[in-house]
Amino acid sequence: MKLNIRVSWPAWLGMNSTADIVADTFAALWYEVITNIEYQSVIKWWLNHFDVNISDTNRSLSKYADMLVVFDDKNIESNLPTLREGAFIISNKKFIEKVTTKLIDLSKFKVLDIEINDKYDNTYLLWILFKLLWLSVETSFQSIEHTFAKKWPEIVEKNKKIVEDIYKNYDLKEVKSYNLWKVWEAKKVSFGNSMIAYWAIANWLEFYSAYPMTPASTILTEVINSKKVPYLQAEDEIAVINAALWASFTGARSMVWTSWGWFALMTEALSFALQAEIPIVAVLAQRAGPSTGTPTCLEQGDMNFALNPTFWDFEHIVLVPSTMEDWYYASGLALNLAQKYQTVVIVLIDKQFAEGKSSFTELKTPWIDRWKLIDNPSTDYKRYELTEDGISSYVKVGTVDGDFMAPSYEHDEYWATTEDSEMKVLMTEKRAKKLQDFFKKEWIKWYEVYNKDAKKMLVTTSFITYTALDFIKDNPDYGLIVIKFLKPLDERLRDELTWKQEVIFAEHNYSWQLETHLTDKLWLKYINWLKISHLRKYDLMPFYIEDFEKLIK
Repeated sequence: MKLNIRVSWPAWLGMNSTADIVADTFAALWYEVITNIEYQSVIKWWLNHFDVNISDTNRSLSKYADMLVVFDDKNIESNLPTLREGAFIISNKKFIEKVTTKLIDLSKFKVLDIEINDKYDNTYLLWILFKLLWLSVETSFQSIEHTFAKKWPEIVEKNKKIVEDIYKNYDLKEVKSYNLWKVWEAKKVSFGNSMIAYWAIANWLEFYSAYPMTPASTILTEVINSKKVPYLQAEDEIAVINAALWASFTGARSMVWTSWGWFALMTEALSFALQAEIPIVAVLAQRAGPSTGTPTCLEQGDMNFALNPTFWDFEHIVLVPSTMEDWYYASGLALNLAQKYQTVVIVLIDKQFAEGKSSFTELKTPWIDRWKLIDNPSTDYKRYELTEDGISSYVKVGTVDGDFMAPSYEHDEYWATTEDSEMKVLMTEKRAKKLQDFFKKEWIKWYEVYNKDAKKMLVTTSFITYTALDFIKDNPDYGLIVIKFLKPLDERLRDELTWKQEVIFAEHNYSWQLETHLTDKLWLKYINWLKISHLRKYDLMPFYIEDFEKLIK
């Protein structure tokens, strides 16, 4: 069973909370849920929609909706091209009449309308949907109580009364209703930014700083609401990154979160962090550009920037989580890796991941690992001591005998500025050594292979993973490789691809950034029999299952 329910609403009239009720309700009934929200960058009105894809098997996104819960005539018209034939349209009667007055034919669809004379449009329409899906009154009440728990009791009771009236009196016009009931234990639903906040808190985040910027903004809200982590909402991204570096200098596990051009403002401070070997985790949420671009929409055009985020000759770590469960673990790992290797760790996500919701079950988190943090340094403590692995011990500020500075100039083992040629060579090699043989040191293999024996392999990252997995489930001629570390790159991946017939890169940018990076680093273009092709989207929309189905046509 697969079902795509679309809520389409002008901004500020409850679209998100209505769709959230749908997503939460079906996850509570055990079903797999994955969502996609599309909204325009105006403060009010315009055309917006929120898709809730429900399945009893795999999570994936579809371009076409089976049911449209819609507030006004403009959103009805805008959604007609992407409604399946026979789809349900659930709306206030006056908006249906406006559409038909314009001689727009709705005969291909099943219209369920109702005359609404108060401000509770979303409540009436939502519970018509739930009656159509044959959800019980008790399930509806649970959703109301959960969603409106912080509102006045009379609002909760008003919503319950509407539900009772809909279930008792509303005529479904002889259409066939669905029969969805609780299958197994409840799942939970969350969105990427919320998961980021809570994995970080679970992994002992000790300082967070940010300047709000779509699609990165809501993580700051989640951190603030947790009341567990010291945070700073600064005046700009330069202040944000420098505040976080100061916190990290003291020994705290620190993180910043930003997007796009505001990440560009951090580049000088990132270079300083690499020179002074100050750990920092920077989460970069991609959106469509260039310049101001289309700021509330999806693109993956910042991969090259994440791989080369600042000036100088340097090595750092770039993680790309692909599922909610992955997020929770990988981002806790990011805090560990930043401290362990005393370097910059960039966690690269996109708008789809930041704001998309998904059901999930078990979450795992790594052990807290501060690596070479010491409590009792010698009286001859060398903060930048030359070691075999390139990693020096570090202390928390105030530790007895642990005095040091974090210079932006080249320095010796203690931290004193130097222009000595020999010391420059030694320090450059020291910094480079840290991440040599990274995957052997960590004993991790940060890519996943599905349908390993398939001759045609899709290669992708991030939220695209969900829909790609659903595609290969029904098309066993195709396999899937999900990349989770972009830098350092696990070169064992080349062995997975060498004897394949075709490699197809799926990514959201025009310039094939993932394809270019992997083919160059893994020398794939020198494998004569290997066909390299791509699926690329830069139309602001996510990958739908229909995009992958084009491969087999």
